[in-house]
Amino acid sequence: MKVRGRGCGVIRDVRHKAAPLPRVPRSSYRYDLDGLRGIAIAFVVIFHVFVGRVSGGVDVFLLLSGYFFLGSQLRYADRDNASINPWWPFWRTLRRLVPALVLVLGVTLAVILAFVPSLQRIHVANQVVASLFYVQNWELASQGADYGAASASVSPFQHLWSMSVQGQFYLFAIALGIAIVLIRRYRPELNSMQLATPVLAVLTSVSFFAAMLWHFIDQPVNYYSTFTRFWELGLGALFVLYAPRVILSARTREILGFVGLFMVLSTGLIMDGAQTFPGPPALYPLIGACLIILGDGRVSVFLASPFMRWLGDIAYPLYLWHWPLLIVGLAFFELDEVNVLFGTAVIAVSVVLAWLTNKYVEKPLQQRGKRPVFREHRTAAALEQLRTVPAARWRAVVGVAIVVVAASMTTTPQIFYNRVLESQDATLDPRLHPGAMALAGVPVPDAEPAPDPYILADTVSPAWAKGCMSVIGDDPDELPPDRYDPDFCTFGDLSGDREVYLVGGSHAEQWMAPLDSLGRQHGFRVIPLVRQSCPAFIEDLDGIFSDECARFNENVAQRLDEVRPDLVISNSTRPLLEKGSGIDEVPASYPTLWDFLENRAIPFLGLRDNPWFIQEGGAPWMVSQCYDEERDLRACGLERDLFYAPQDPAAGELGARPGMLAVDTSNWFCIDDFCPPVIGNIYVYRDGNHMSDDYALSLAPLLGEQIRMVLR
Repeated sequence: MKVRGRGCGVIRDVRHKAAPLPRVPRSSYRYDLDGLRGIAIAFVVIFHVFVGRVSGGVDVFLLLSGYFFLGSQLRYADRDNASINPWWPFWRTLRRLVPALVLVLGVTLAVILAFVPSLQRIHVANQVVASLFYVQNWELASQGADYGAASASVSPFQHLWSMSVQGQFYLFAIALGIAIVLIRRYRPELNSMQLATPVLAVLTSVSFFAAMLWHFIDQPVNYYSTFTRFWELGLGALFVLYAPRVILSARTREILGFVGLFMVLSTGLIMDGAQTFPGPPALYPLIGACLIILGDGRVSVFLASPFMRWLGDIAYPLYLWHWPLLIVGLAFFELDEVNVLFGTAVIAVSVVLAWLTNKYVEKPLQQRGKRPVFREHRTAAALEQLRTVPAARWRAVVGVAIVVVAASMTTTPQIFYNRVLESQDATLDPRLHPGAMALAGVPVPDAEPAPDPYILADTVSPAWAKGCMSVIGDDPDELPPDRYDPDFCTFGDLSGDREVYLVGGSHAEQWMAPLDSLGRQHGFRVIPLVRQSCPAFIEDLDGIFSDECARFNENVAQRLDEVRPDLVISNSTRPLLEKGSGIDEVPASYPTLWDFLENRAIPFLGLRDNPWFIQEGGAPWMVSQCYDEERDLRACGLERDLFYAPQDPAAGELGARPGMLAVDTSNWFCIDDFCPPVIGNIYVYRDGNHMSDDYALSLAPLLGEQIRMVLR
């Protein structure tokens, strides 16, 4: 085949010339997808406020992030003069995302510090820092936080997990784009579509199957994990590569648009994504979004309308603002649930704040220049702008202010932690706060209960605070005292000639404060061998405790066998909530420890557990905070027979064993038939089932009498 070129009469033979390799499509900007982003976030807000379920809008948002961001990186990588300098896309992304984020975090934190003491928690402060550094999803996973419906006890920064996933993916996208630029320097015949497709296809597939598997292993981690969320962004990235090449009739594209929009909008009505996403059910809204990308017609016209595009413009700040407003509002107004008036006000204020943030923060601070090409340097031009252009100087000043505010917020966890330390170091006046001594007839004056119930919620007992307690994630084969110098994890009288070992979980460890005090007074040492969520046993006969707990207890038993202490103390009862029982009982596993100790003639003191205040969903009920807010003992307490069996379930078995004593502590927590949140002007509980150190210390005389009976 011969073709005559225009104007020059040159004849070219093109019979054997290869067709050009496909590149990342440079299609015109999809304004309808801006509208899709807006409507997706609008549904997120509506469902968060009024429904309390996941709408699937965030999943669509993540897919579109992969579609837009990675598409832009790959298109740039296809340029023959592309630069390998990653600073520009990183800087552009920072300028687009961080100012609004810092504004929302700063304002929310200021409001919490000024007006909402119930949210002044260390874990909330840690989430502020995690959000700033785009690792909030991992912080929530490490805290074991389920993605729950809105309530006054939920973190106001919980929703920022998705921004962290998005930010981490952006780093991957920038790195992938730079890698492709480098490869094309040496293999220019390759393009980004060829190089990116196998990487994205493999990672997206692996992520999808990981999300499917991890749903059955740990759904909360599955929900937050970047690795199991990657496939949603990866699917969007693959779509930007191949969707423009799909040729469909106009009628088909219009039908796809309607079907896709229906699927996106109906997701929250037919499924609860918090329980299943990002597993296979997340395909439903994402396939819907993909159909919209493939579609056209009236749906695309609607999504590209001025209002929908405006909604897309404010989608990011709308997402940032709505959740803190909702949670802080519920806490401030002490609302148990969202009513129509409050919910409508939250949405209206969120929209106004989002519009103002978009107009006066986002847009003015965005990077608008084109991306530099190979060997193009802009540093000198930027410095010249700072010298000559007032707007540039103003942006620089605002940028410095953002950095200063962000840096100041990173100190928040330490500030909150110092408050906790000060609270733990403070000693209550026993004349004003007699605590458990009120049960023995000591007068109780008219005084405010102490300590601060909101700071109290972040406190832990001495062994945990000192690092002498094994926590979830620690090596179960390592006993905490072995980490340090011999006496570091020894409490009480370090020179005492008798040894008391405390074994079990956090409900045993909470007795460390009075044991430490009693040890100093009566000349015995106290060594804790305790692990979070791990009661003491030799064999798990209940089938509810972890393998790590069983391994830890094997090491505890070996240590007890070696040292043969003068006394072992632990809990003798607990409610088996794992089996649906809320009444205290002796788990089948506990007597295996008692047999072990009896065979070695080691004395044992078994403490009946304190009441557990558990909400219907299984979360602890913050009873001390309840009383501070309600000032109603009955409303914030518990009827005795709702937790305690009529008699101490351990009394018979322990009473029949020599050198063992069952201590019925129920009268230490309940007055007649009622277990109040405050006794003797001291808050009894730090949360819903653990004692406050101050109340535990007030129990020292009562506990000391029981210890003397066994040691004698």
